[in-house]
Amino acid sequence: MRNANTEVVSKAPVGPNPKRVVAGRLNRGKRKGLTPEGRERLRRAAHDNKPWLFSTGPLTPAGKATAAANGKKRQSGLVSARELRADLQKLRVMLKDMAETRRSVEC
Repeated sequence: MRNANTEVVSKAPVGPNPKRVVAGRLNRGKRKGLTPEGRERLRRAAHDNKPWLFSTGPLTPAGKATAAANGKKRQSGLVSARELRADLQKLRVMLKDMAETRRSVEC
C-alpha cells in the first residue's frame, strides 16, 4: 500500500498466521515433556549456576516504577481488583469509625 508520499507502508497483521498456528500445535505435540534424566540434568545445572543469586530485579526508581506498571498492561478495567479491594477496605474502616462515633454521641 502506498501513502501520499509514495512510500510503501506495510499493514499490521490482523491475526495470527494460521499456518504458523498449525505448525506450533504440531511441534507441541512432538514434545512429550522431560524425562527423569533430563529433569535431573536441569536440576543439577540450576544448582551449579545458582541463577537466583544474580536476579536482583529493578534497582533504579524508574525501573521499579516500570516493573510496578507491568501488571496494568493487560488489566481489563480502569481499576485493578487489588486496588478495588484496598478502596473497599478503606470504606469499611470509615463506616466502622462513623458507626462508633454515632454510638458514642448517642450515649
